[in-house]
Amino acid sequence: MKRNLWRIWLLSLLCVCVSCGEHIPSDSVPVPPDYAQAESWFEGGIASGKAYDVFYVVPTCVFDYADEEGGVCHYMDVYNPSHRASVDGPIRLAEGIFAEEANFFAPYYRQITIESWMEDESVIESRFQVAYADILEAFRYYLDHLNGGRPFVLAGHSQGGKAVIELLKGGMTDEEFARMMVAYPLGYPVKDTDRSPRLIPASDATGTGVFVTFNSVSAPDKLPPLLSGSRAAINPLNWRADSEPATREQHLGAVFLAADGSIRSEQAHMIEARLDPATKALVVTGVDPMDYYVPSLAGLFPPGNYHVVELNFFYRNLQQNVKDRAAAFWAREKEAKP
Repeated sequence: MKRNLWRIWLLSLLCVCVSCGEHIPSDSVPVPPDYAQAESWFEGGIASGKAYDVFYVVPTCVFDYADEEGGVCHYMDVYNPSHRASVDGPIRLAEGIFAEEANFFAPYYRQITIESWMEDESVIESRFQVAYADILEAFRYYLDHLNGGRPFVLAGHSQGGKAVIELLKGGMTDEEFARMMVAYPLGYPVKDTDRSPRLIPASDATGTGVFVTFNSVSAPDKLPPLLSGSRAAINPLNWRADSEPATREQHLGAVFLAADGSIRSEQAHMIEARLDPATKALVVTGVDPMDYYVPSLAGLFPPGNYHVVELNFFYRNLQQNVKDRAAAFWAREKEAKP
């Protein structure tokens, strides 16, 4: 696909249809969602009769916007149709990856805006408390009213990955954690300060009760400060946590979707990848970094950072891995029975 078409597609993926407001300080916070209502969930949050679930937290898709008083709001309004439309495309991408065999639950939440991630850490953490309060409430409602005791996969990307890390640190009971097949806090670092006995890094393709994460770049120095400092990562092509390179033959397929969730294009054996031992960055080769660069997001993701397309790049490998880990979970459950 030509470079300019990639940029148009990426801008669409990143939801730039949500307009930016004036950068005027504002403490405006939208009305919180009610997770007892179907409208607070993507496609109603209804189980489809599958044996296990996926609980997914969508990445950042909303820019700052003007509220009714003319100030700036730094949070998604879950009742705003254009905001909901903005996150639906990335949610459909995740549904295709994680929920081919599973019931799929994705809450709408007051995610913090793209501009928020350009602030200093104290501002990010302060604003994120609003987003995480929604996610925790949605997760607790899901476990108490929608899950029905089934095993589940916990997944998220970017801001959603950060939320998954926090849920692992304190969002569930021991019994609930025992039913968690695997967690995918993708596109966000698990740092030394993130400590919990439930934060167990994956080291192969079939471990269960573990977390899977990576941040993909063309070179280690393309990892921005926001995504740096992870104490663990894994290569989604060969499922190794060391620096052993993975080949194109191990790449099962990159997938790009249309807005309705249908596959627009797909290509296998497109990329290679290796983990950099010093930074834990996933170094990807085989593509032109400028084809995936979005100038409007240069403050977050410089040329050579593949954050906005890493779920697309590893679509088929992740899709297969969810199935492999679910099968391993069932096998271990069967072995544990007397």
